[in-house]
Amino acid sequence: MRVYTGNGDDGVTTGYDGEDYDKDALSIEIVGVLDEFLASTDEAIVSLDDQDKIDILNDIQDLLWQTAGEISLGDQGKNVDDAIQAEDIKDLEDYIDEYNPEISHFVRYRTETGVRLNRARVECRRLERRLTPAMRDEDIRPVIYEYINRLSDLLYVLACSEERRLRPQSD
Repeated sequence: MRVYTGNGDDGVTTGYDGEDYDKDALSIEIVGVLDEFLASTDEAIVSLDDQDKIDILNDIQDLLWQTAGEISLGDQGKNVDDAIQAEDIKDLEDYIDEYNPEISHFVRYRTETGVRLNRARVECRRLERRLTPAMRDEDIRPVIYEYINRLSDLLYVLACSEERRLRPQSD
């Protein structure tokens, strides 16, 4: 299978729905930023040694791959059978409550895992900013936006939790 086609050399790409889009179209930009965020969560996963946290991030990635398909298609359907739901937000809130280390001050990340989880949080916030116009224009379901907002909170808590666990005298 050839990876290169040359079809995108003119600044146009074919979406998951088979339609052609300018490479700077909002939906293409969102899916690209989502892909970058998923790469940063991969980096966090490989640095973790806590299987429960790895499982949480793997489940989140599965949902976000579905979300990328939903955004690419403009709706649920065709291979998007596990879209984000309100219960998924509740799951994130439960994880936040479970791992919240009762942060009372600014945390500096000095462990590899803390830094990588914080990088994922930063990428998640960028994704949220890219989703804002789509949410405002009702091009995405509000639950997707809410999920991403809560997800960055979870990543913050996980990063702080790992810092506290790996470096108990953190500043």
